[in-house]
Amino acid sequence: MLSAEQLDFIKDLLNKELAEIEERNREKVKEMGRLDDGEETFHGDEADQANFIEQRNRQLRLRDRDRKLINKIYETLQKIDRNEYGICESCGCDIDFERLKMRPVASLCVECKKEEEEREERERSLRQER
Repeated sequence: MLSAEQLDFIKDLLNKELAEIEERNREKVKEMGRLDDGEETFHGDEADQANFIEQRNRQLRLRDRDRKLINKIYETLQKIDRNEYGICESCGCDIDFERLKMRPVASLCVECKKEEEEREERERSLRQER
């Protein structure tokens, strides 16, 4: 079980990360707006157009990744408020504070996360064999 000081530390980490993501997203929105403004008047060759489309798609993927992380952060903050934070969702054991400092949104202990990754790798290998 985490102490009140440890929970405050994690909350602070999560809120700082949330602020960084929101700032990064504001910058991405501005950049995408600049890209969109140039889209209608864009007269480059096919390579330039492909580069433009790839750059735009990359920005969209990054924003989607950030959106998912924002949702995880909010879910984690709610777990803290409900006193459910720091408990492995798979085995029910306490998640080590050192792990939570490194990955505050972690919902699995190291052992369960390792098992999950191994299972995913086996499934990926089986799909590739087909």
